[in-house]
Amino acid sequence: MSGKEIKHRELKEKVLEVLEGGLRGSTAARIFSIVLIVLIVLSMVFMIIADMERFKPYEEAFEIIETITIGIFTLELILGFWTADVRFEGHRHPRLRYLTDFMTIVQILAILPFYLGLILQNTQLSEVSEFFEMLKLLKLLHLLKIGEIGLHAAKERKAEKAEERAAASAENAEKTEEETGKTEKSEEKEQ
Repeated sequence: MSGKEIKHRELKEKVLEVLEGGLRGSTAARIFSIVLIVLIVLSMVFMIIADMERFKPYEEAFEIIETITIGIFTLELILGFWTADVRFEGHRHPRLRYLTDFMTIVQILAILPFYLGLILQNTQLSEVSEFFEMLKLLKLLHLLKIGEIGLHAAKERKAEKAEERAAASAENAEKTEEETGKTEKSEEKEQ
């Protein structure tokens, strides 16, 4: 690998760590995860209240926030695709593996209504508009992302606790060994 390729790979590794680090990762990974959680929750709240009559005056603001949110989720997908060769290193087709990953499919389905809405916005067919309204429910799939972030953090906590227990067991074994050695030495002195 050339120096440029190594730097390129290191950048991909750093980006991947931010994308997948979760709440227990680096500071950047934690910030990214918290931002995603906030965006998902805001997106859900806005989806629910956007159709309420008393919030109609804010419809344009909701659309702007939705566009920004979808842009961030789209960027996350693009960066995930870009770093797939690092994430799925050794896999024969890492980018295909990324695209067929359950959470990637969830993300694609969650942002799909937005892009379909852009494509079909001038269409007057009632069937298409009803279909589009049903697709908005796919945004709820983003809630699975929150679950994934929480699950990742729980796995890390479990691994840390296992390491702590192993370290404590090793410490206890050393103390027991030392005490056994002291007991044997004192018995030898007595004889």
